[in-house]
Amino acid sequence: MCWTLPVLPHRVRTAAALALGAALVVVSVGSCAPAEVPSAQAGSAGVQISTGTPQGVRAQQVMDMLNSDWPIGPVGVETLAAPDQVDAVVTTMDGLWWDRPYTLSGIEYGAGSATLRLLTSYGARQDIELDTDDAGMVDRFEVVNHPPEIKSWADVDDVLSATGARYSYRVSRIVDGRCEQVAGTNTAESLPLASIFKLYVLYAVAEEVRAGALSWDEELAITEATKAVGSSGFDELPPGAKVPVRDLAEKMIANSDNMATDMLINRVGTAAVERALVDAGHHDPASMTPFPTMRELFSVGWGRPDVREQWKHASREGRAEMLRDAKSRPYEPDPERSHSPASPYGAEWYGSAEDICRVHAGLQTGATGPTAPVRDIVSAIPGIDLDREKWPYIAAKAGNLPGDLTFSWYAVDRTGQPWVLSLQMNWTRYHSPATAGWLMMTIKQMFGLIPVGQPAAR
Repeated sequence: MCWTLPVLPHRVRTAAALALGAALVVVSVGSCAPAEVPSAQAGSAGVQISTGTPQGVRAQQVMDMLNSDWPIGPVGVETLAAPDQVDAVVTTMDGLWWDRPYTLSGIEYGAGSATLRLLTSYGARQDIELDTDDAGMVDRFEVVNHPPEIKSWADVDDVLSATGARYSYRVSRIVDGRCEQVAGTNTAESLPLASIFKLYVLYAVAEEVRAGALSWDEELAITEATKAVGSSGFDELPPGAKVPVRDLAEKMIANSDNMATDMLINRVGTAAVERALVDAGHHDPASMTPFPTMRELFSVGWGRPDVREQWKHASREGRAEMLRDAKSRPYEPDPERSHSPASPYGAEWYGSAEDICRVHAGLQTGATGPTAPVRDIVSAIPGIDLDREKWPYIAAKAGNLPGDLTFSWYAVDRTGQPWVLSLQMNWTRYHSPATAGWLMMTIKQMFGLIPVGQPAAR
């Protein structure tokens, strides 16, 4: 799913890759470390690396580089890795670097090899396995992520509270379209939604279709302005090309396509999305009013000029004026802030776990007659690898902006019982894509705790 800012080309990823947590991805790095990332000196849990062998020397070098305040780049990695491995090691270490500081909890040595046992800054267990060649350079560099052990909802809280993030999760049984909580923490706290907000855009689109004011077959024209925020599904199409509303809606949810989202918002109008907030049961629609398009919010949060402080202290009327100003000029991303969270300034879309459950349930309940395609739109990509015999229907929406990782599912179990599971994570610093993969390991075990086939408590 393409869940984040268009200024970072590495952020176009598939849902399957996130679900499996399989790959570390290239991260664009500026000339210096972001100020909000703490100074990171090589840490250990009383473990010392022996540098009497080539593999020991390289293991120590890896730790020093990962915990340095200086970004990873080819010049440094050329002193570590064999020439044919430099590019691959740069890619991997570049992603790891954003999750510093690392604590060394153990090390194992083999013939020309070493395995570093690490803890990331957010508490994940991670191994780095490396081999050295005859010249003492690294010719194999692999990262192994270990899932946390989850056997109860208390374990979920232990794992999430150790990440240093503000977090909220909720698991709800859906009964007659209502959300009945089974487990959760901080479920009423309003936290960043990232791209989960697009469910409200879909809700508004569905309501327009139901009213006969919009058709799934209506074609909307791509413009230069909408292309500015990036597209994972229609990036090859030129301005003037037309795309059906149904296709735009599916890409908005399945691929989290930013351009498709703004095209739909522009078509139905922000007032329709604001009505959708109310109709879908958002706890505080005023907090999302005026409702920003992606281009407008990206301009405020990550564009030039830097107006974050102004946004933070602006009134509702002042924010409306700032959004009009952002819309009136070209979107110019600021590379110096591309990894810097904007949520500390209030530049995000917000909602609670309770809100997320209500909008998922509302979309499904309303998916009848002309709006029946909604069920297929939200389930085009399940976003998680579950046993489909146990979970025959899975609808998903997730999000990723600097500092914010969000996940949500509406899933129907083999008995026909619907459930909604959501997780919101909010840090004051950027974390790498590997963090989402590790959280998916936690979420998959959370699905395993859902009492499928058991009657609701009375």
